[in-house]
Parts: sequence; C-alpha cells; structure tokens
Amino acid sequence: MMKKALHRAGADADQSPGRALDLGAGPGPVSLALLDSGASRVTACDRSSAALSLARKIAGERGYDLSTQRWDALKTQELPPGPFDLIAFGHTLNELWSGHPDRISLRAGLARHAAERLAPGGRLLIIEPALKSTAQEAIRVRDALVEEGMAVEAPCIWQNACPALPEGTCHGEFMWNPPSAMVRLSHAARIGRETLKTAWFALKRKENSAALPPEQPPFGQPAASADGGLYRVVSEPLLSKSGRVRYLVCGPLGRFPLSAPKDARGPGISPFFRLARGDGIRFTGSKRRETGWGLDDDSSVEVVERVPRR
Repeated sequence: MMKKALHRAGADADQSPGRALDLGAGPGPVSLALLDSGASRVTACDRSSAALSLARKIAGERGYDLSTQRWDALKTQELPPGPFDLIAFGHTLNELWSGHPDRISLRAGLARHAAERLAPGGRLLIIEPALKSTAQEAIRVRDALVEEGMAVEAPCIWQNACPALPEGTCHGEFMWNPPSAMVRLSHAARIGRETLKTAWFALKRKENSAALPPEQPPFGQPAASADGGLYRVVSEPLLSKSGRVRYLVCGPLGRFPLSAPKDARGPGISPFFRLARGDGIRFTGSKRRETGWGLDDDSSVEVVERVPRR
C-alpha cells in the first residue's frame, strides 16, 4: 500500500522516497514499506523501546539498516533534525490526544511542526483507518493544514475544505494479495480482505508546490459546466431507483454525484461503467441535474489515472 500511495502522491514508479521519517512507527510496518520502496535511509520514532527493538530486528532480517529514536508525542515535539524527503504518520495521529476537545488542532500542530523538517519538495504522508470516526478526524486535520498553507498533492484534487464533511467521509482503496494465513483468518471471520481501505493524504508546503492545482472557489458556487476538469471517483458505483448508475466524484466543482442511464450505449460513455474508487477522470457532454451532473449517449468519459486493480 505504501508504494502505491507514494506513486499516487506523484512520485515516479522508479523514484525512491529518499530520506524518510516514520513517526509513531511501532514495530515498523511503515518503515519496512518505505525501505521496500527504495528509501535511502529511514528513521523510526516511537515511545516504545520494545517496539523499536522489534522493528530493528525485522529490518535486519530483511537486510536493512533501520535507524530508531525513542519519541513520545505527548511529552515532547523534539524531532530528528532532518531534512527528510518524506515524513509519515501511519495510524498515529488518531491515537494522540484521544477524547481531548482540541485534538484536531493538536494533531494538526504536530503535523505542521513535522513538516518543518521536510526538504524542498518533500511530502507529509498521513495514513489513518477508514472507520468513519477516524477518517472524519483525519479529514479535519487535512482541512486545518490546508487552511494553514499546505496543499494536498494526493489523492485530493479539491484544495479547499473537504465537502464530505460534516456528515460524510472519504477513503481510498488499494488492491492487494494478502498472505495465505490472513486469507484463512478472514474467511473464518467472514471478513472481506480483497482491498485495503484507508484515509490518507500526501501534502506539501505550498512554496514547494508550484505544479499543484490552483485554489478553487468555495464549494457550491454555480458553474456553467463540469466538463473538462479532472475529478477523482470517491465512491463505489450506485444504482438509483430511476435506473441510473451513479458515482460520487470530487474535483474543481467540489463533490457531487455523476450519473448516467445504465443502458447508455454511446461510443464515449462505456468507460463510465468500469470506474472504480480512486480513478481520475475527465468528461464532456455533462448536463446539470437536480443533484449533481448527468451523462448520456452523447457524453464522453476519459480515465486519465486508473487505480491498479491488482
């Protein structure tokens, strides 16, 4: 998942994460993923000496040299000096200041402080569980960082406050081939494990992000057309009672339903019916509907970024 997230964050397939910092590393799953992705050096930080010892042991067994440092975010914000090309919070922020009324601002403050250790062009990667509560809080941290001057490089195209809030949520999915032991356990528990679901964001400081999309107008501003913009599919396909296939998409006009009749057969519309969560698309021939935008036989859909199926 880490390698796919890095690729989705804009890195070339052959580009390594460079120098990386893993905050809240535990026994090192994110650190190992970074090393597997070609990171030149990884420093893992955690409050548990036992977890860091296990992380070094696992890394050593795989032929890696993992640097570790004991660090407790609730007691100190002192971090390794860096600079780092990538700083990761893997299932970390949601565990900090749990229940505290100011937990979002505290988490955003820690992430902003960590971002000060980024090298020019470096990325801050936040990965959280896709549960509604943790995903919503991750989005709120994302919004706080955007408001304070950071830009979302991936997966978001929309660069203002997330329109999924306050009631909705958003997450990404990654296809994977789970180990056989996990397959047996998931079958026994009747839990699907075909995809890994996570709320994640790769961010950059705006002064290092000249190539990022420009700021968009506030969500809900009237628009003549949704045609031509780059949008991210952020839902599974849904079938309405009226017989229309519908996806939620998010992009230059915010988040809205994009739909087409299930029996549409125009030459350019067929890619619409094979979309998956996370795909990047452009479309033409859309028409404003009471909710969202609609496509028909004369419309065209181009998939410009396809989420790997396997």
